[in-house]
Amino acid sequence: MPRTFTVAVRDQKFTVAAGDRLLDAALKNGVELPHDCRAGQCGACTLELTRGITLGGEAGCGNILACQARVFSDLEVTPHDAPETVLQNAVIEDIRDLAADVVKVIVRPRRPVHWLPGQYMKLQFRGYPARSFSPTAGLTDGTVDERLIFHIKKVRDGLVTPKLGAEIAVGSKLKVEGPFGHSFLRDDHPGRIILLGSGTGFAPIWAIAAAAQRRDRQRPIHLICGAKDAHAFYMDTALRKAARHEGTSVQVVLESLHPPLPDVHIGTPADHMPVLTAEDTVFAAGGPRMVERARVQAEAAGARFYADPFSPAPQPDRAPAYGLARLTRAFGRAR
Repeated sequence: MPRTFTVAVRDQKFTVAAGDRLLDAALKNGVELPHDCRAGQCGACTLELTRGITLGGEAGCGNILACQARVFSDLEVTPHDAPETVLQNAVIEDIRDLAADVVKVIVRPRRPVHWLPGQYMKLQFRGYPARSFSPTAGLTDGTVDERLIFHIKKVRDGLVTPKLGAEIAVGSKLKVEGPFGHSFLRDDHPGRIILLGSGTGFAPIWAIAAAAQRRDRQRPIHLICGAKDAHAFYMDTALRKAARHEGTSVQVVLESLHPPLPDVHIGTPADHMPVLTAEDTVFAAGGPRMVERARVQAEAAGARFYADPFSPAPQPDRAPAYGLARLTRAFGRAR
């Protein structure tokens, strides 16, 4: 008979055979744990491991991914406090271009959906497969309301995103499921916040930055924003607003920049992180390689790290680069 162990999730307990995956065992025993992809990619099933031994699914900072972690002792695990996942009918209220192949999509759910800055939703437009995107705050004022604002990259040859603004238009109906993810702003740690966002990964990062500034205008925030090149850069309005806060510093990073511009760096956000300490909390959203590099640096410093990685996006084509030049003039000399 195989050896078994006991897993405690707050006030619930269940038995797991040695080597079984934690999430599978929990669901089999009628214990609901937050989850989504079940492939170790989305981060929705992240738990804090407070006691015990697992193999696989390490998520850093004492966290594990329940869908990947295999049980090899008695365990105590704690889900991260987050809003309950709901499924709502919704309608597209607006679609507007932000940059080359990047659109802002405003969705109005039938009833308000409670989410935390940094989380993501699954959107399923009628007749199309579901896709995951992070809601964000308004670029001009950093506020949120009952509507859900998304920054969406139109992926070349994609099944869904290239249809936005055409077959999927204003007035189109969809279903919104969420929120998911553990990379959200918390109030239990008062130290400096390091925020790294590349491409449309800026959406959850901007939601976190705007919320953190509203809660404490003096809190130290280091915001590093990246894009493929100047044509893909759409964040100037938000970054100018962020830079006006006394405790916030802003960096712009482009993977390709010709000709050079003052106060704009080359590379990815993870290439330009400040020296970290154990008192810092790091959030990263964007391409998996950038996020992984940020994770390694954060863990080496003993800093808290949170991320729900995005898939890489293709190179944008052509679009005006005026916003980037305005941004460097707006805050570059004041740094």
